[in-house]
Amino acid sequence: MTTRVVLLEEGTAEMKGLMGSIGAGLAELCQAGWPVPAGFTITTECCHEFHTRPERFYGEGSEDVIKAVWQLERHTGKTFGDPGAPLLLAVQASDVLPEAANSLVLLHVGLNDITVEGFARQINNRPYALNCYRVLLQNYGRLVHGIPYAVFEERLGNITSLDETKLEFAIAQYKDVIEEWGHPPFPQDVQLQLQGAIRAFSRIDSGRQKQNVNTVSVEQGTPVLIQVLVNGEYGDRCGMGTIYSRHPLTGVKGLYGDYTPSAASASDAEELEQLRNTEPELYKILLQVSRELESRSTAVQEIQFIIESGKLYLLHARDACLTPEAALKTMVDFVHEGLLTRQEALLRVEPSHVFEGANQFAELKRTAVVNKHQQSSPSLELRQLLEWADDVKNITVLANASHPRDAAIARTLGAEGIGLSRTEHMLLSSSRLPYVQKMVLAETEYERKRGLERLLPMLQSDLEQIFEEMDGYPVTIRLFDLSLDELLPDVEALEERRNSLRAGNEGGNETSLEELDRIIQRVYRLYEQHPISRQRGCRLGTVFPEIYEMQIEAIFRAALKSIRQGLWVRPEIVVTSRGPGSELQMIRELIDDVADQILGEERRHCHYRVGSMIEGPQMALTVAHIVRHADFLSFGTEILHLEGGEQLLERAIVQARLRKPHLKVGLCVEESIGLDILTYSHRMGMDYVSCPPEQVAYTRIAAAQALLMARMQDRDVQNDDISTTA
Repeated sequence: MTTRVVLLEEGTAEMKGLMGSIGAGLAELCQAGWPVPAGFTITTECCHEFHTRPERFYGEGSEDVIKAVWQLERHTGKTFGDPGAPLLLAVQASDVLPEAANSLVLLHVGLNDITVEGFARQINNRPYALNCYRVLLQNYGRLVHGIPYAVFEERLGNITSLDETKLEFAIAQYKDVIEEWGHPPFPQDVQLQLQGAIRAFSRIDSGRQKQNVNTVSVEQGTPVLIQVLVNGEYGDRCGMGTIYSRHPLTGVKGLYGDYTPSAASASDAEELEQLRNTEPELYKILLQVSRELESRSTAVQEIQFIIESGKLYLLHARDACLTPEAALKTMVDFVHEGLLTRQEALLRVEPSHVFEGANQFAELKRTAVVNKHQQSSPSLELRQLLEWADDVKNITVLANASHPRDAAIARTLGAEGIGLSRTEHMLLSSSRLPYVQKMVLAETEYERKRGLERLLPMLQSDLEQIFEEMDGYPVTIRLFDLSLDELLPDVEALEERRNSLRAGNEGGNETSLEELDRIIQRVYRLYEQHPISRQRGCRLGTVFPEIYEMQIEAIFRAALKSIRQGLWVRPEIVVTSRGPGSELQMIRELIDDVADQILGEERRHCHYRVGSMIEGPQMALTVAHIVRHADFLSFGTEILHLEGGEQLLERAIVQARLRKPHLKVGLCVEESIGLDILTYSHRMGMDYVSCPPEQVAYTRIAAAQALLMARMQDRDVQNDDISTTA
């Protein structure tokens, strides 16, 4: 049996699917005894029937609506369509809608050429009554027939003074607009008015973002809310406003918002202060409502209300939209107030709550303008949530940082080490790239070694600063992983410049032309000497092994200096091996030899590790050979982006840990990180996740969320098993 109409006083919060979110929310307020304008909802079932079986709606459905309106007439003592004391209605969709339609509320439904005069006598203000009728015509034309507001406004004229004659003229013009657009005349029958409004609102699709408010949703109609019109615009002790149970910008506890009194009730007081002064009992009710609703929903509440002749009515109550700062403060305060557990608060944190503040801090830190007047660390509330997250999570959160400033940002945001530091990022800055290219283009091995000697202190200096920032925490340093082709100058660009110099189109001299010729010839010779260098997967270290040696030397020289300064240094050197393990074995032997030469007796204070980064599917398939020479494995998320990538990665981890059960395994994320990645990492038994510095704070929370969600799923499975057994 179809449930077509539900009175608000008979509805419940659990009937959201039937009544819509707004209607169910008002029904909950009614059940709690709070003042709500009497009304009812046309249910989703009825609206679906409206569009799929209209004959049923105009029969039984129409009768149900008429009976519901009759209940409102009994409640108010007024009659819908009565010439002397007309009952007027407010009609709107009962679900949250796309922004284009969400603000539409059809007010004063029930006004026509006759009832407008009765309404005017009721309020003793004919200009106001006529203007309400004019607005109804405009909104009805827009909602029911899709006529743009601008068309009506063209006929409006200057009626700011609410002159009766001009208003009467505007009403006549608006009626003409509706007919000129090919629609039937505006209904003088109030029942037909109501049917038109119901039909229009039930067509608005709440499940899709539609720009046209007349879009038909045949699969499931939008429920419609109909209430007795409450007037807060005109008369003594009247007004309307919106309040928040806590400040939506800061999260500070207390009643905040705005209040607009009617012209007759206006005073010099501002916003809610006037309401507190003139209607202390009503203000007290609002305060009580906001506290109770917040306690029930465990969310900051936004409450719309109207005061009519000194009586308070609640129009709508919903969870408020908060700034990230307010959202974080509210979560922590709710825990301290006993409304939420720490785990519940953590599960509510969204990326936007954390990223904005973290990104602002990271930008300030990078531009070196952090001072006492600016935020130099995460907010107090975020720090509290991060402490709770650290108590829960079981995955270490590292950061990708190839610059000392990034390491400082990561450490301040709680990174437990560096998961990826690229030596090429340290050496390929605009100021250092010419030195690298000059070294690569060197004619002799002696010249190349001289070039490497110039680069070594640059790299060592960066590493010393990173070790200092990460005192006691691991620093994973990936050796140069670029191809020769990526470092050599663009030959075509060089040849174009040479031609320009020869033609005299560019300032220069014979010396620069000769130097350019030499560079071009050297690039071609390198390609001839190392034809494999242009092949995919061939790295610079394969062509010039001494480059690896320079990087390793810089690492251990930086480590030695840091140790002698009293720091605890934990370098973890990672090699992107593309062979079956022999390349990693060769480089590991080189690392051990260089460590012995440079560290000497201090080697016992430098517990370094050597690992491999697994980025492509081929490496993932040969991980069993690679792991023999690795202390840890770092997987790149490139694998996850492949079809079947999750299964491939899972297989690689299983194969690796079959050979080394306690092998350290982690995931290196270079793009934006999300809860899905942390959930996957938790399921795979990863030891760590490494992410961009500014994402460290959120990653710590997401790691806790992943574990909490896994526990919840385990409990659900156990409960299902118990119920099945029972």
